[in-house]
Amino acid sequence: MGTRANAIAKFRGEKIYSFRTGQRPPFVPLLRIMKTLSLCFFLCTTFSLLAQGQNENNNNNQTNQDATQKEDELEARVKELESNGNNRFWQGNINGGEIMVAVDRIGAISKTQFLLDGGLLCTEVVIDTLGGQSLTRIYHVVPASEAVAANAATKIVDRAKEVLDNNAARAGSKLHELVQKSYPATTHAHTVEFRVMQLQDLEALYASLKNAWTSGKGRNFTVK
Repeated sequence: MGTRANAIAKFRGEKIYSFRTGQRPPFVPLLRIMKTLSLCFFLCTTFSLLAQGQNENNNNNQTNQDATQKEDELEARVKELESNGNNRFWQGNINGGEIMVAVDRIGAISKTQFLLDGGLLCTEVVIDTLGGQSLTRIYHVVPASEAVAANAATKIVDRAKEVLDNNAARAGSKLHELVQKSYPATTHAHTVEFRVMQLQDLEALYASLKNAWTSGKGRNFTVK
């Protein structure tokens, strides 16, 4: 490096490197670039992880809020359909049918969901009593497309229900709301069956039954 160049570099405060002919210059600029890239990668990774954690927290908060809202709606529906009754019995009045279950004779209750032949989605509550000769099944059934679609398929289902209601009204009864049985497979299978037309009402029924069983206090529950 020449004298003039040395003087300019020294004036600027730059470090002066000197090497003999044939000697490779030091790789300080390359090391600086590598350090800079490493720092950038570290910062990007850190920010990405922080953003991912924030999104997960937001999703968890939204899920908790949705669950809380659903519980509040269910509790409100139970209060709407329940009324005081004999403390010894849980009495269900379901679409004109009636069932009375001694609270202290309840052996098991369950709620499950499954697919039936023909693409039907069934949600079923089963009551098993101690020493009882039959099971009580209360269910809600809809086409699977209605449970998962919110567009044209649902509109078609709604239109079909409207047609059935109109025809049933002229006939004097809503046949599509009645329990569906296959004689004699289900009629002789020691089961008592009820059908609920709204899934929310079935959820409320199960909550009412569960509360009666755990508290030991009967209630009246009415679904029209």
